[in-house]
Amino acid sequence: MPDSATGSSAVLRVVVTTALGALPLADASVTVSTAADEGGARTLLYSVRTDVNGMTPSMTLPTPPLSNSLSPDSGPPYSVYTVEVTREGYTPLTALHVTMFSGVPSVLPVALTPLAENQPSAQTDLTATGDPQVLYQAEPGEEE
Repeated sequence: MPDSATGSSAVLRVVVTTALGALPLADASVTVSTAADEGGARTLLYSVRTDVNGMTPSMTLPTPPLSNSLSPDSGPPYSVYTVEVTREGYTPLTALHVTMFSGVPSVLPVALTPLAENQPSAQTDLTATGDPQVLYQAEPGEEE
C-alpha cells in the first residue's frame, strides 16, 4: 500500500518473543495504525497474527519520498506508526513513534511479558516516551 501521492513505501515485519527474546510467540495479534492526529484519531492499516516463528507477514506502509531527506524544507523523510501487540496470558505492548523510511525494510522486535499466575489482564506497556522506536534493518531476502 504505497503512498499514492509519492509512490514511496517501506516494509515492516514484527517479531514477537517471550523470555527476553529467547522463545518465539505464535498467534500474537499485531495491529499497525497511523500515529494519532491532533484529535487522537488513528487509522488502522493492518491487523495480523504471528506465525510459529513469532513473525508477522510483510506489511507495506506508505512513506514520504527519500528526496525529503535532501532539504530541510521538504518535510520529514519518514512516516510514524503505532504498533500494538497482544496475546492471551501476556501483558499487551504498544510501540509508539515507529519510524519508517522509504525503501528501508525493517524488523521491530517485541518481547511480551507473561502475566502472573491467575492474573487475567494487565495495563498495556508503552515502549516510547516521544523518541522514535528503534528498528533493525531487515537482511536481504528477509523482507518477503
